[in-house]
Amino acid sequence: MTEKTFNLFQKREGKTQSFTEASKQADIRSVSQENNNEDAPNLKYFSYITKDNTYHTAHVLNKIIKAKPENLKYACLVISYVEPVLAQRLLGEFPEEVQVHVVSELLSLIQYSKAEIENFDKILRRLLTEQFGGKFVVAKLLEELDIEKKSLLMQEFSRRYPDAAPLFRRIMILFEDILSLGDTPYHRIFSEVSNEILSMAFCNQSTEQQNRLYNILPKGLKNIVQQGIDLGKKKYSRTEINKAQQYIIEYAKQLEKDGFIDPILKGENPPSLTSS
Repeated sequence: MTEKTFNLFQKREGKTQSFTEASKQADIRSVSQENNNEDAPNLKYFSYITKDNTYHTAHVLNKIIKAKPENLKYACLVISYVEPVLAQRLLGEFPEEVQVHVVSELLSLIQYSKAEIENFDKILRRLLTEQFGGKFVVAKLLEELDIEKKSLLMQEFSRRYPDAAPLFRRIMILFEDILSLGDTPYHRIFSEVSNEILSMAFCNQSTEQQNRLYNILPKGLKNIVQQGIDLGKKKYSRTEINKAQQYIIEYAKQLEKDGFIDPILKGENPPSLTSS
């Protein structure tokens, strides 16, 4: 969720609360009080939600909300109940308009019965075990492919499924897409990556691309990276180079998601893999 969106709902009834504070205040952990039990359930429910399946969890919750808007309360339930790190990851997977509604609801105390929590816990567990695939899984599958294999795969996919090709292209952001960014996002990304990663990622790039990188680096760091690139041309394998480039891609995607840079692929029709 962007800082701008959060700030819209940061104040309510004259009181300022953070998302974490609002989550803590949500009354779902007080369910045990109905039974005069002083011990909270301590994350007894939704324990199957992990950082590896937050995308799938948000996808399922989104479908539940679309089926019936009042089901938004179940997204609030899950986000309030899981650990803060998972809650933030989950919230970030929702469309911005849903994020706004969730945060707005969490700023108020919400009461759930124990039976309601247990019932939805079972429903969500079952739905998650029936969900397979998705763009998150596809993105992970493509990470290890080099540019030649990605290009061939994209060409064949575009030929067979032209309507889905733009979505597929957006999933498959390439290192070349990062290199083609304007000066401001380019500097924002590459000035914060370690010299070891830079040396590895750029050792198979053109002199023009290497010089562009050198121009944004302080003199001392430039010399270190330049030496690393020169040595890396014979030292690093294609797999190591791909991993370094993928690291930078993921870092750039996170900056994009957090609103620090503009969308990496702009417009409805992203550039083709075969474009020069």
